Amino acid sequence: MPRTTPISQLMTSKVHSLGLEATLSEVRELLRAERCHHVPILDRGRLAGIVSSRDLIKLLQGSTASTPGEIDELLDRSRVADVMSRDLATMGPEEDVGRAIDLVADGHLHSVLVVNDEGRLLGIVTDTDLLAYLG
Repeated sequence: MPRTTPISQLMTSKVHSLGLEATLSEVRELLRAERCHHVPILDRGRLAGIVSSRDLIKLLQGSTASTPGEIDELLDRSRVADVMSRDLATMGPEEDVGRAIDLVADGHLHSVLVVNDEGRLLGIVTDTDLLAYLG
């Protein structure tokens, strides 16, 4: 497979996202409903961060919440802005798939977000997408 293919040909463009005021309960429900592992977070339409299933697991691991009710309460009162990753791997839609492969391989990342020049989210490419492309 050519590494020079534009990432726009590989990305998933129907990306489910949430705003900065969303709760982690909303993230959990979106992850479950859409069977995905990453939820981009938008601020007035622009990419601001990402919350992954791993972020939720880390939060729960470090908390004292142990019962389903306590976990629900913790996720209900926690905002995405408190746990989201702000150091994002992003690309423009015409950049090469090879760059996404390098970002994921070198950065211990599981996804690359595709944005336009204004920072608006256009799509996402996950490590699973890249494996399918390469395989």
